Amino acid sequence: MDLTWQKYLIIISLFSLNFVLMYTFIIYKRLWYVYIGLLSLSTTLNASSSILNLFFKMCNPADKTYRIQPRNYIYVLPCYNESTAELRNSLNSLVEQRTVPHDKRLIVIICDGQVKGAGNAFSTDILLKKLLQLEETGTQYTYTTWTGEKNRVQVYTGEYTYTNTIHQVPVIVLIKEQNVGKRDSLVLIRRACGVYNMQTPPTTDTEFNTYLTTELATIYTTPIDYIIGIDADTIFDYNCTYELIQGLDQDANVHGCVGYVDISRAMNFFSPFVLYQYAEYTFAQCLRRQAQANITKKVSCLSGCNQILRVSIETCGEKILNKFNYYPQAGDNILTHIRSYASEDRNHVCNMLALYPYVKTTQTLKAVAYTAVPTNVAVFLSQRRRWNLGANTNDLLLVYLPGINWCERILALVNVLTFALTPFVFLATIYFIIAIASQPTMLMLYLSIILFIPVFYVFLIPIFIRPLAFKSSLYYYFSYLVFFTCSGIVSLGCYTYALIHMDNFSWGKTRLITKAMGEAETETESMAETENEFMDQVVTIQNKTAYNDEYLYYVGYDYDYDYLTIESIQEGPTSVAGHTSDALSTSETVSTSDAVSTSDAVTTSDAVSTIDVVSTSDAVNTSDAVTTSVALSTSVALSTSVALSTSVTVPTSEAVSTSVAVTTSVAVPTVYCRYIAYTEF
Repeated sequence: MDLTWQKYLIIISLFSLNFVLMYTFIIYKRLWYVYIGLLSLSTTLNASSSILNLFFKMCNPADKTYRIQPRNYIYVLPCYNESTAELRNSLNSLVEQRTVPHDKRLIVIICDGQVKGAGNAFSTDILLKKLLQLEETGTQYTYTTWTGEKNRVQVYTGEYTYTNTIHQVPVIVLIKEQNVGKRDSLVLIRRACGVYNMQTPPTTDTEFNTYLTTELATIYTTPIDYIIGIDADTIFDYNCTYELIQGLDQDANVHGCVGYVDISRAMNFFSPFVLYQYAEYTFAQCLRRQAQANITKKVSCLSGCNQILRVSIETCGEKILNKFNYYPQAGDNILTHIRSYASEDRNHVCNMLALYPYVKTTQTLKAVAYTAVPTNVAVFLSQRRRWNLGANTNDLLLVYLPGINWCERILALVNVLTFALTPFVFLATIYFIIAIASQPTMLMLYLSIILFIPVFYVFLIPIFIRPLAFKSSLYYYFSYLVFFTCSGIVSLGCYTYALIHMDNFSWGKTRLITKAMGEAETETESMAETENEFMDQVVTIQNKTAYNDEYLYYVGYDYDYDYLTIESIQEGPTSVAGHTSDALSTSETVSTSDAVSTSDAVTTSDAVSTIDVVSTSDAVNTSDAVTTSVALSTSVALSTSVALSTSVTVPTSEAVSTSVAVTTSVAVPTVYCRYIAYTEF
């Protein structure tokens, strides 16, 4: 049957089912309890997940562990039509990741075709060459795509250096002549890593795969441990890689881990789109996905923008790659076609869990990555079309494929039924709320208790599950109020849009590669500018409240300017609190309270001796140098060296309760920078 006719058949079937349920519900509304099973599926699942998560949290208090063993890992960064700012920001965040001595890492950038993104002056391959200072022509090879056709690819090797720093990471750049999709790019590097680790000759594209494995051998002398996935419009938090690796190191049977995907702090957080999606992201990742990680150890969605896979037969072997890399044929049904383009990361996990039932996948909330979210209706609907269709078609695999445990089968079935009955659930929920308010019965009141369990869990998330600072918690509660109020109508709109455009097997408006004359800027352009501001002009500080035992500075600066460097790492439990506010400005005066004050909070009774403290009447000129030395009897040494290229105010405060050494070096250029905290708004 033609795919369009299959779409109409599915739409008619779902419309008929929902119409019958809604009609009978309205006619026999006094018998509402007959429908309680269907109506309470999602709520019951959320309530049980809430209870299990809280119980697990109480029984398994988080113990801070530190990674000592060095690892070999590869960052895989697929790109298509991103801007220079997006590419540079993602690469800078990777280079600046927290490591341990003797870690060996590599960045593989795969440019999927030679297209020009909307608003870009050049095609993405040219932007990459300029950014990485590559030669005009690389080494050319051909390989077989998942469609069975041949595609040419140019290969470049080199190193990426974060401007004006000593950090360098080897880079392999693959520029494909034709766009074949992200799935094709992922298979390329996973197959190469699998061949390298297993020391077996490649069975396909011998010349190209031999070249890749040879390049890997020049960087790694031992097998590659992990592949870390990131999108080209995503920024990793300083600790992200470190925490992802710890997520896999806990158990040899854990073959995949996903981090926490947060919204870029450079976005307008009072936009209704951001308010809605912030609560949605937090609720989804801290409830059901966390329950999968804690209880079943079978997280079915490892988001491609923040994931890590163990390089093994289970993830990179020919059996799973051939299953994952299947290209739909003309006679395949529409669900198979949807799985081929939507939610490829979920598809990989679902097939892996079915082929290898002993495999575990997990989540860590400490590995944070930042991304921009849609801020207009067209892009939002296009994104949700792919997410809704991809998630539900892959959940169907978990329902009927062998090797899936019964908990995951039930969870997948509930997800599919809840999506299919969205119109009926929307109508019945409105009636249920009106009935409780106007003519409550004891049965209704008893059943409503189930509704309050997830609400109570929502209240505990920023306190108990993923601790946030006070202001961030207030923002989260406000955003959840927006989400709770609007989720019904938004879900209904996304449901309708997804079904109508079910046979559209493209990314739609999420990623545009052309721009008509006089047309307004696309979402990708605004996202790129937002991320550029986030990384290029902001020095961000990991908020202490989120991770009570450590905080680490992250540095961002503009590619064309001088830079501001702040480096500080505390290993082991400390209560050092760092806070910086106000933009760096010129012609300011540094006072005793602005630099280091003898009245700063110190949790010891020892006296603090201060040398060379600038008085309130002293003005710091461009040639002035300020040196402060503080010695505490608890063997805490704080040495600060500040070189100022202009007059500036830098307010700071420290509170030290354990043995720690901190060295801070600040070089301030004559360019505007401002401080924000990762978890503050």
